Order: sequence, then structure tokens, then C-alpha cells
Amino acid sequence: MASSGTGPWTALTILKLVLRFGPPLVGLVVIGRAVILSIGGDIERWQFALGALLILAGFASKLVPRR
Repeated sequence: MASSGTGPWTALTILKLVLRFGPPLVGLVVIGRAVILSIGGDIERWQFALGALLILAGFASKLVPRR
């Protein structure tokens, strides 16, 4: 009978996918919101910086070890 439990490699794969796609998507939303607000004249540079940092955080998935 095969084991259907999640092993450490499955957990690492899930963590890697969350780190790869989660922060960049949130970063795009933050930058999109900053762009919409800047059209109205309220330019907040920290929102652009936060969005860029979140997008760059997607590269943190490279730090998760491979199988």
C-alpha cells in the first residue's frame, strides 16, 4: 500500500511555489494601486518601492533547496 502522506520534499515544493508566485502577484497589485492613485495626483513612492520589493522577493524561491 502506497503512502499518501506529504513528505518533506512535497512541503518544500509547495513552499517554493508560494515564494515564487505569491509575493510577485501581491507586488503587481500594490504597484497597480499606486499607479491608479498617482493618476489622481497622490504619488506615494513607498508603494512603488514596496511593490518592487515584493516582486524581487519572488527570487527567494531560488533559496529553497532542490530535491
